[in-house]
Amino acid sequence: MRRVIGTVTLAALCVGVLAACAPPEVDWVNAEAQAAAFQEERAADAPLGVATVSIGSAESGPEDGSVVRMEFAEAVRVDGFTVACFGDPASVVFFGYTVRQNSSWVGGEAAEVSCDGEETRVAPATPSEGVDAVSVTGQRTAGGGGVLVVLIDGEEADGE
Repeated sequence: MRRVIGTVTLAALCVGVLAACAPPEVDWVNAEAQAAAFQEERAADAPLGVATVSIGSAESGPEDGSVVRMEFAEAVRVDGFTVACFGDPASVVFFGYTVRQNSSWVGGEAAEVSCDGEETRVAPATPSEGVDAVSVTGQRTAGGGGVLVVLIDGEEADGE
């Protein structure tokens, strides 16, 4: 009988430890609502567009990493990105981008962003000219994840 109680106790302890290692559950409905409100409020700050990426663990929601590509009809100048993540405040996501200039993809800056709703500015040392596409990526590095909103700042070819 003691052996059974010891085994059951050990099994319960292992399950408890493993459960503590799992990322927290993200309230995806709330995260998406916060992201949509931020996007609506800040749309004027994104003359080139907005990308939204949902990033989570396979168990809790969308996949661990995602890529969004935006194509432009005319070449543009990309000045930078304002990034915010909404979801599990303990989560951290890796944000990166590349731009396509004259058929060549050029890597850009990257940043770790907490999913606490705070903004992070990511910008190249000098604006990227002659860009006809932008690719943004998000990868969960800690926590349960969230919804990453990327505002793309710059200027269209006709100066608007």
